[in-house]
Amino acid sequence: MALTPLHSSQYLTSITKPIQRVDGSEWGGALKASIGLLTFTAAGTGTAKMITLPAGRKIIFPYLSQVFCPAGTSTSDLHVGYSAYVTPAGLAVNADDNAFLDNADLGAEVDTVLLLPDADYFILDSVRSVDIEVLIDTANSPASGELSLKIVWAQGGK
Repeated sequence: MALTPLHSSQYLTSITKPIQRVDGSEWGGALKASIGLLTFTAAGTGTAKMITLPAGRKIIFPYLSQVFCPAGTSTSDLHVGYSAYVTPAGLAVNADDNAFLDNADLGAEVDTVLLLPDADYFILDSVRSVDIEVLIDTANSPASGELSLKIVWAQGGK
């Protein structure tokens, strides 16, 4: 049996005669990249806010996003997640410190694409801005060097 339907509604709109313009927000609009840089001045553990994404619907593309961190203590772990937020429907969403990366081993340098299990994208729909955070736990961060985090995302969509 053939796949049904064979085309998205946005695709059909774009090929209809006369040609109709497809609203970019239906395809997530333009991709944006936000970068956060943290220069370590002492070894330690805890959460650092890296990037603030604006209010509204945001589509995050983890497979295009990256994190880099120099090696820390052999048993230290790196997490990447988001702060708590409220949806437009008024529902409170708890912070998730490992939404994008969970327990990456900082005993060696981390240079990775962020991974979400079983998902190509992740949607954050909030009435206010949402912080993207890193958490270093279990043991100490590097004492020096730079942690960089790049999040690729689009605003809008349905």
